[in-house]
Amino acid sequence: MVDVLQEKDVVVSTTGMISRELYEIREQRGQGHQQDFLTVGSMGHSLAIAQGISAGNPKQIVYCLDGDGSMLMHMGTLAIVGQKKPANLKHIVLNNAAHDSVGGQPTAAENIDLSAIAVACGYSWTGRAEQIDEIKEKLKEFCQSHGPSFLEIKVRKGNRKDLGRPK
Repeated sequence: MVDVLQEKDVVVSTTGMISRELYEIREQRGQGHQQDFLTVGSMGHSLAIAQGISAGNPKQIVYCLDGDGSMLMHMGTLAIVGQKKPANLKHIVLNNAAHDSVGGQPTAAENIDLSAIAVACGYSWTGRAEQIDEIKEKLKEFCQSHGPSFLEIKVRKGNRKDLGRPK
């Protein structure tokens, strides 16, 4: 996903593994972190933060990297995003149907159509992908879409045991 970002795009990532992975990717590529907001320790709040940033910077693309547990925790924010219709907000949910960062407990996301929730809340574009080719194709559509846009990417549960932490 980082490959599609432009230099000035803002990324707000949810707590846990998603923020840790984003941080590590930026470090490996020698990229700065000045455009990233790692929502460490505040599960469920990344979309609200991204919505606020997008409202204050309407000409700047704002990506929210969310998890299924985080999204489900504060679903009311989706309704606010759908009502406000920020054209510059792009919401990606990595759905592993688990609270992987805190022990792997299952979420309800396995049996819920997250894209349908985004549509019902008023998102302008939604998509879902699981296989690499699907993900690449949907990411292209997603990046070209007029927001608010929602992309659910199904991922496997689990992470590398040596994944670092932001400094």
